[in-house]
Amino acid sequence: MNLELVELDPHRAERADLAEYARIWRTHADPEDGAVDYDSLVARMRNPFPGLGAAGYRLVRAGDGVVGLVYLRFPEDENRHLALAEVVVHPDHRRRGIGTAAVRALLPELRTRGRRVVEGWLVEAGGPGDRWARTLGFRTVRSVTRMALDLAGADRSRWVVQPPAGYRLERWTDAAPRELLASYARARCAIHDAPSGRSEFRSPDWTPQRVREAERENRAKGITQRVVAALCGDAVVGLTEVVRPPRRRDEYLQGDTAVLAAHRGRRIGLWLKGEMARWLLAEEPGLTRVSTATDSDNEHMIRVNHEMGFHITETRLVVAHDVEGIRV
Repeated sequence: MNLELVELDPHRAERADLAEYARIWRTHADPEDGAVDYDSLVARMRNPFPGLGAAGYRLVRAGDGVVGLVYLRFPEDENRHLALAEVVVHPDHRRRGIGTAAVRALLPELRTRGRRVVEGWLVEAGGPGDRWARTLGFRTVRSVTRMALDLAGADRSRWVVQPPAGYRLERWTDAAPRELLASYARARCAIHDAPSGRSEFRSPDWTPQRVREAERENRAKGITQRVVAALCGDAVVGLTEVVRPPRRRDEYLQGDTAVLAAHRGRRIGLWLKGEMARWLLAEEPGLTRVSTATDSDNEHMIRVNHEMGFHITETRLVVAHDVEGIRV
């Protein structure tokens, strides 16, 4: 098969090539995204979600036509050995070895970049991508439960939680107060205790410097971040965060919720999330939804989310393979 991977720079590419990428992308769009038009998709390509490293886009050409795409992320720091990849083949061209040939064409680049493991995220369990990945020897390393809180019909009494004795709240938008920065960074590292299956992706080892870098990146990308923190004395011991990408004006995405081990068992997480929901609606009454994704083994957080009024929307998989072991 005469197949070619063509690198696509979303800032410089011809409109016709971007339109081809969008055409293929729509055949496999995440239902949680809703309807995304051409301009919105291109804006997202030019301004990818932060925290996952550089993004790469490829068109898969066979003969004279575009038959697929590849979306790549190259995480840094703790995850510099990892590549994230999504391969999409147009339904009219599946079962012809195109996806497998695209993976074969990608392998030299992954090796050159020093990426030892490749993972595919949010794969539909039992769907075409899952079945195809299994034929290549990919293994399931994580299950992710996606949940949503529909704000309009929510029972807001669930969000009123008695504050634990000895704790108080602080909240901020976009930048942590300087006097709380160090303890906030330490508290963020409590997320390392949360289940993550056998995925090799690791949450950052947060430091004050890395917190500030992440905040600057969010601002540069037009992302709003809100944080509600629990303090014991003058130190942050727990937090919950939400972010809103510029493309989602009526919805926030739940980020980390974490409590230091010495302060667990006091329903601090539920208290924080309840306060966050009340704050969001007070500040932005037009909001319709908060969405979250939680490791399916994290029974505690799923239970907390249910108490808040979240409902499960679907379960997705993370699949992985050692780059050197892929046989295509």
